[in-house]
This record gives sequence, structure tokens and C-alpha cells, in this order.
Amino acid sequence: MLFANNINVIYESQGYEAAALNFREDGASSVAVFKSSRRTKEVSCPKCNGSVQIHDVFTNTLRDAPIWPGVKQELLFSGYRYRCKNCGHTFHEELAMRYPGTRISQRAACWIASLLKQKMTVKSIQEVTGIHWETIRKIQTEYIDEKLNAREQERKEAGYKPKLLAVDEFAIHKGHSYATCVMDLDTGEVLWVGEGRTIKAFERFFENTDPSLLNTVMAVAMDMNASYSTVVKRHMPHVEIVYDRYHLQAQYGRDVLGAVRLEEARKHKASSAEWKEKATAADLAEKRVMREKAAEESREYTRLKNLRWTLLRNGNSLSDDGRIYMQRILDEHHDLAVCYAMKEEMVKLFDLRDQNEAQEKWIAWFEAAKASGIPALERFARLKEKRLQGLIAHAIFPVSTGRLEGFNNKIKVAKRIGYGFRNEEYFFSLIRFLSLPSVRSSPTFP
Repeated sequence: MLFANNINVIYESQGYEAAALNFREDGASSVAVFKSSRRTKEVSCPKCNGSVQIHDVFTNTLRDAPIWPGVKQELLFSGYRYRCKNCGHTFHEELAMRYPGTRISQRAACWIASLLKQKMTVKSIQEVTGIHWETIRKIQTEYIDEKLNAREQERKEAGYKPKLLAVDEFAIHKGHSYATCVMDLDTGEVLWVGEGRTIKAFERFFENTDPSLLNTVMAVAMDMNASYSTVVKRHMPHVEIVYDRYHLQAQYGRDVLGAVRLEEARKHKASSAEWKEKATAADLAEKRVMREKAAEESREYTRLKNLRWTLLRNGNSLSDDGRIYMQRILDEHHDLAVCYAMKEEMVKLFDLRDQNEAQEKWIAWFEAAKASGIPALERFARLKEKRLQGLIAHAIFPVSTGRLEGFNNKIKVAKRIGYGFRNEEYFFSLIRFLSLPSVRSSPTFP
């Protein structure tokens, strides 16, 4: 049978040779002792190349990948510190086995890298290896930077220049703390990430980006954040700004359909309360009728409250029963019917591909909305009419921020896995790394 305490270690490399393999009394860790095997006459001063003499001795301990499962492995190095006989410079022997900037071995660093590629979190790797999380994060950061620099060089050699961009914000902390993300819609790569979503914050994208890289950009998709459009117009006046259709539809559903639906529902709720109040003072015969009317008003209130998602859906996707049910409610609520019809018409406008036709029909849509007599719809039309040119541009460049919105989900997952990130510079590098084609197509995650 093989016992750990009677194994002889014979190892010599990089100026050191193994002297012993010792186990702690509790058996929880083992220490491989390495001693310097260099001869003094073989060492020269790195400054003047003169001869040296031994000045002192030193010991250094590195964490290593375990040899036995559950047994922490350490490497204890004993070496010399030298003094130059000529210039007096002192130096010590290098530990080539050490991973630069850490107190772990190269083998341990490879072990950590393999665990990172298996999508393990930094916290999980710390629990498995016992190595400090900052060391693990250092290895991860260096790997990410290496890949990002390699991709940057690859793009330069290929003469890469984006044509269609998307810009959007995402939350980085609780309490309305946001960052801005710029993506190339053709490749899906995130070109820049920066803290904030103000004009000053977005200006940093153009400060950090070579202007020649952006001279081929034709369109930028964004939501109706005035900060983004202002900065893009200032730095790229030749570029078309395309407002995202899904943000507009979502705002319409919330500010118009939602507001009108709730207003109609409140009317039924108030009417139900009135009938109930009248029933308390009526005689027995009338009381039953009034209570039935109150119950019917209450049911209509519930129907309208439950109609939220049905109103937001595309009319063509409704089942026959769903269409009949909704049409009955719309027939009884004029304002809601008008807003729903305007929503269906607005969706069709995004399918237009002729610029002149799009301009004509968008203007007609806004005029009809302002003349509807419905306050919520009129207010929406007056606000969004200011963005008319960006809506017309969708006919020329039918792009959206959808791809970037989808990637934002990946950002949320990374943030949740890491339990949030205090180092925003590292987090932003991680976001750019996750968007690289090789990472998106591979199951590995460093």
C-alpha cells in the first residue's frame, strides 16, 4: 500500500531542488521544501555583471495546487540573497515557479484558471482552493485583459469599422445608479461601457474612441433619452438617430393604454359604490335590482383590471374567443377603443420602408392623436412628436436596441452571480469580455 509519509520527492527545476515533503500534525496540509541548487560562481550581478557573494538567506512560501484531495499544498523555498562585490547591489534569487504579483505557484494559477473556465464564481473557487479572492480576481482580470487586447489587435488588423450602433443604459447598483453601454449591432460586441447616463457621462465614449473608427457609422439606435441623442448629434451629425420601437410601444402601453384603462375601471368602481349606497335606502324590490347593478359594475371593473396584457398584445395574435371578449369591452368604452386602435396603427408604422410614406403617416398619426380629445393620448402625442425624425428614420434603418436589451440580461446574470461588483472598472471589462464572439459561442467562462 502507498502511504503519503514514505514518498520520496525528487524534483529539480529553475535553480531549486526538492529536499523534503513534510506533513502537518493534523494532516490538513503538506509542505514541499525546496532549496537553492545554484552555485555562487554561476551568479552575476544584474546591474554590472560583476561577481557576487552570499549576503543573506531567505525563505518564501507559495500556495500550490493540492497533490492529495483535501490536503492543502504549500511550497517552501529557501534561497540566497547576494551582494555584488563590485557595485554593492543586493538582490535575491527569483522564484520562477511563482505566479507574478501573487504568493501562489504557476501550477495553482493554472488550476484556478481551469475552475474559472468551468463557470465557477470567485467565491466558490475561494472556498474550494482556500486562496484569497483578490488573487483569484487578479488571475481572472489578467485573462480578460489579454483576450480584450487580442480582440482589439485583431480588429485593427482587419480594418474594422462599425456601421450600426445601439446605446442603452443598465442598472449597476440599487438606488438609480446606471451605466451606459454601446454595442455594434452587426457583431454584437460591446465597444464601450461607462458609468452614468447623462450627457457628461456619454461624452466619455467619444473621448475614449478614435474618431476615425466612427466615420462609417450610419445609424444609432436608442431609446428617447435626450442625453444620448444630444451627444450623438454633436459628434456625429451625419448619423441617423433611430428611436427604438419597443421603448415607444412600452411607453404607450403604460402612459396611454394603462392610464385610460385604469380611468375607465375607476369609473365602474365608483358606479358600483354609488349603487350600493342607493340600495341601502331603497325598498326591498328596488334593493335587489340595485345590488345586481352594483355587482355588474364591480365585475366590469375586474374585467378592465385584468385586460392589461391583452391590450398590449398584437391583435393578430389573439385567439378568436379573446378577440371577441376584448371587442365587447372596447365597444362599451369609447376612449379605450380609440387608444387601442391608435396602438395597432402605430405598430404598423414601424413596418414602413419608404421614408416619404413614413413621414406622411407619422404626421397624420400625431395629428389624429392630438385631436382625439383623450388627455393621456394628446399628452403622449405632444411629447413624442418632438422625436418625429428619429421615428421616420426607422423606415431607412429598421434597427432597434433589442440585441443590446437581450445582452443586458446577460449583464444581470453576471452581476447576480458575483453578488454585485464594487470594482466598476473590472465589471465593465467583464461586460466587454462577455460580448466577444469566442465567449458567446463557447460554454467556458473565465
